[in-house]
Amino acid sequence: MIGYYNYTVLFTLFGTLSGVVGIRFALTGNIFASIICLMLCGFFDMFDGTIARTKKNRSEMEKKYGVQLDSLSDVICFGVLPTMIVLEITAPLGHVNTLCILYLITAISRLAYFNVEEEMRTKNESTPRKTYTGLPVTATAILLPVLYFIGSFCESLLPIIILIGILTIAAFQISKIKLPHLQMKGLITCLIIGILLLGALIFLRFQ
Repeated sequence: MIGYYNYTVLFTLFGTLSGVVGIRFALTGNIFASIICLMLCGFFDMFDGTIARTKKNRSEMEKKYGVQLDSLSDVICFGVLPTMIVLEITAPLGHVNTLCILYLITAISRLAYFNVEEEMRTKNESTPRKTYTGLPVTATAILLPVLYFIGSFCESLLPIIILIGILTIAAFQISKIKLPHLQMKGLITCLIIGILLLGALIFLRFQ
C-alpha cells in the first residue's frame, strides 16, 4: 500500500474529512454547519505541522509526502469549501455570484506558488520561515465565519457582504503583502479567537 499512514498525517486527513462534509452541507443549504466544518478545517490545519514534526525519524520522503498531502487537503478545505459556501449564500444575487470563482483561482494559485517558493527557499536556507508573502488560504477559516457573523445581523445584506469579503480575501491572497509566520503563541491566540467566534455563532444560531 503506497503512502504513509501514521499519526503525523491524522490531523491533515481529519481536516480533509471536515472539508468534504462541509461541502456536502453547503450543497444541501446548511450554511451554519458548513461554516463550522470550515472552522474545524482551520483547527486541524493549525496544528498538523506541529504534530508531524514531533516524529524525529521521518525520512525526506515522509516529509515531502506530508507537505504535498497538506497542500492537496488545503485545496479542498480552503479552496473548494469556502467557494461552495459563498455560492450558496450569494445565490440571491443571481449570476453575479459566480465572481466568487475568482477566490478559488487565487487560492490554488497561491498554494502552487507557495509550494514552489518554499522548495526553492529550503535549498538555500535552513532556518524556519519568518514571513509569508500574501494572505495564507487558511486565514479564510477565520475571516469567512467573521463575515458570516457580521452579515447575520442584517440578513438582507449578507450576500453582498460575503461576496465583497471573499473577493477582498482573494485579492490579498495573491498580493505581495508581507505577513509574519505565526509561532506557537500566535497559533494559540488564533485558537482562542476561533473558540470565541464559534461560541458567538452558536449563540446567534440558537438564541
